[in-house]
Amino acid sequence: MIFFYCLMFTSPFYHHPFFDRGFGSFTMVKGIGAVCAIYALFYLFSKGKVPNYFGTTRAKIFLVLCAWGLMSWATAGAMRSWAADPAFSYFSFLVLFFVTLTIIDTPKKIWWSLMSALAGVAFGALYMVREFQKYHSIYADLRPGAVVGDPNYYTLAALLILPVAYYWIRGLTDKFYRLAVIGMLFLVSAAVALAASRGGLLGLVAGIAYLVWQSRNRVRNSAILFVLIVLPMLFVPRSPLKRLLHPDYADEIGAQTREKAWHASLMMIEAKPLTGIGLGEFKPLLGEYSGDPNFHQIAHNSYLEIAAEQGIPALLLFLWLLWETFRALSRTRKIAVRSKDFFLFPMAAGLQCGMLACMVGDFFLSAEYLKLFWMVVFLSIPLEQFARQRARVKDTPVVIEEAVVVDVA
Repeated sequence: MIFFYCLMFTSPFYHHPFFDRGFGSFTMVKGIGAVCAIYALFYLFSKGKVPNYFGTTRAKIFLVLCAWGLMSWATAGAMRSWAADPAFSYFSFLVLFFVTLTIIDTPKKIWWSLMSALAGVAFGALYMVREFQKYHSIYADLRPGAVVGDPNYYTLAALLILPVAYYWIRGLTDKFYRLAVIGMLFLVSAAVALAASRGGLLGLVAGIAYLVWQSRNRVRNSAILFVLIVLPMLFVPRSPLKRLLHPDYADEIGAQTREKAWHASLMMIEAKPLTGIGLGEFKPLLGEYSGDPNFHQIAHNSYLEIAAEQGIPALLLFLWLLWETFRALSRTRKIAVRSKDFFLFPMAAGLQCGMLACMVGDFFLSAEYLKLFWMVVFLSIPLEQFARQRARVKDTPVVIEEAVVVDVA
């Protein structure tokens, strides 16, 4: 299991000097993933019981989406480098799907998986803060994120796990874990402010609004979240709030570039609405559809990029998957509330808020390959199963050895 937790820990990173270091296209992260796959095979044979991999609508939609994406890649034209192509991402997600549903067979493992993800995001925050401390006097408009890969994608990864951390600090009674989560939450909040992602800010607002709306004491939670997350943005020189309300010249150029890419995306969809232009072909063909041969970048919109590359059917599958995951987390949260399962409730409620934040952020980023997002989708499957199983058992224990929790609503 330690390798799976390491995989969760590395999920926010894309250009880490150690985790993403390797020989050619083979990196340390891919090696960890391969070890997890081998372990899952041994674990499957040792248990003698095959999980129901196709037992949920989410799983079926995901598998169809992967098949559609791989067919789109195969029929797009000349074969490209497999390991450096989005097709490899789909293959990796298939492996991760198998691994997650095979080895995550207790609530304790989900708890440690999410704690590992939070620790990874907090570890990335250390790099962000250090980079800002070292270079902000040299570059006035610095947005740290060299080690994590990109400040925008780091922000989305943080938004997925921050709500879980918030529920944990309000519910954990174990002093060590509570202090650890509080420290990581403050650190990640500072890093999100330094990352200055405008799309991430809108996602953050959506996630916070939903969290507050679902809670009983909305005034109290609004005040706490303002201090924990919003307040740090008022003290950094280039926060997402300042970029959104008072954009400078670079921000204006970025907005114009996005609009240009979005317009080209719509032209791609209009030209090939059913099949798309081919998986991984957006950047190579953007110049042709935008009228600017030197214009090559991502769409900065997950939904438009999926529709442009793979067609409207793929977009509908992706939206359906998002909806099913969100609904499943909502069902899990309600089951946990009814059964007074205070161990599973913070994870279900937090991930639901994080999913909503990520869905909003996807309007401004091409984040359909965000590793932590897919991990959350896969973890939502056993999470709901555990909630239903524990709800059927009378006197479901709410005191768990790893994290004693109390009322967190």
